[in-house]
Amino acid sequence: MKKHKEKIKIGIVIGVFSVVIIACLVSIFSQVFTEYKENESFKNLAEIVTEESTGNDTEKEQFINPNLLKVSDCDNDVQDESSMYFTTYYEPHSISELIPMNSECFGWISIAGTNINYPVMHTPSNPQKYLNKNFYGEYSYSGTPFLDARCSADSTNLIIYGHHMNNGTMFADLCNYTDYSYFTEHTTVVLETKDGVFAYSVFSVMKVKSDDDWYRFTTVGTEKSYNSRIEYAKEKSTYDTGITPVYGQQILTLSTCYGYNQDDRILVLAVQN
Repeated sequence: MKKHKEKIKIGIVIGVFSVVIIACLVSIFSQVFTEYKENESFKNLAEIVTEESTGNDTEKEQFINPNLLKVSDCDNDVQDESSMYFTTYYEPHSISELIPMNSECFGWISIAGTNINYPVMHTPSNPQKYLNKNFYGEYSYSGTPFLDARCSADSTNLIIYGHHMNNGTMFADLCNYTDYSYFTEHTTVVLETKDGVFAYSVFSVMKVKSDDDWYRFTTVGTEKSYNSRIEYAKEKSTYDTGITPVYGQQILTLSTCYGYNQDDRILVLAVQN
C-alpha cells in the first residue's frame, strides 16, 4: 500500500512537471511565431514601398545593391577641391507612399548588411505609442522604431528608439557595434524622410543607463554647448572611430536595450555627412 501511494505521488509530480514544461514550450513557440509573423509584416511593407533602382547596374547588381548614395568623407559641411567621396548602398523606399498609409510615419531607417530596415514613427502627443504597435497601429510585441517626441526634422540630435528582439530583429544589431570590426563594415546609417535621403557616419558607440544625460540632448543653440556634447560622446565611446562632428552637423542617435539589466542601453551615434 505504501509503495502504491509513493508511486501515485511520483506520478503526480511527474504530471505537474510535464504540464509546466509543455506550457513553457507552448509559450516559447507562441512568442517565436509571433516575432516571426511581425517581422514578415515589416518585410511585406518594405516590399510594397521599395522603389526600383534607376541606375545602370546589371539586374543581379540591382537586386543586391539597389541604389547608391554619394557621401562626402569631409568632416564638415564646407566642401573644397580636396574633398573625397565614397558611395554607400541602400535600398530606396517611397516615403510618399508610406505617409498616406500612416500619417504618423516620419521616414525609413536602414543600415546595409544588418536587419535594421524599418519605418520610423513620430507621435509628439503620445511619445511611446509605437512601443508595442506595428506600422498599422495594431498591437505588436516587437513595436516599431520611433523618433523621440521632443524631436523634429531639424533637431540637432534625432533620437530613435527600437526594441532589442531575441530573434535579431528591430534594433538588436546595434549591440554588434561593440565590436570594432563590425563598425568598420557598417559605418553608414541611411535615413529617408519626406525631405530627402540623408547619410550619417557612426562616430561613437556608448553603453549607458536609461537616464543618461545624452537623452536630454535634442537641440543646442551654441557651438560651445554642441562641442561639449560631442566631447562627452567621444569620451564615453567604446572605441575611437576617428570621426568628430563639427558644429552645425546633425546627429542621429539609435537606442536599444543592452545586457540583462532593465535600464542598460546601447547608443550608436552617427553624424550627418
